[in-house]
Amino acid sequence: MGVIHVQIEVLNEEAMAILEQLERLNLIRMLEQNGARTRKKKNWVGVISKETGQKMLEHIENSRNEWERNIF
Repeated sequence: MGVIHVQIEVLNEEAMAILEQLERLNLIRMLEQNGARTRKKKNWVGVISKETGQKMLEHIENSRNEWERNIF
């Protein structure tokens, strides 16, 4: 079977996730349209507060330090 080009309209995030999985499996390829990707990238900026982010980074650093200490 040759390459078949179709244009679709994605109606929800679940459908987009399925398409992305198919692309990762090399079953489909989503093409660019007018120089821009036809799907939007998710922007995670501002999802958590700076304070929460800082606490998470401190927790990660403390966890790493615990792995490096001598237990004996």
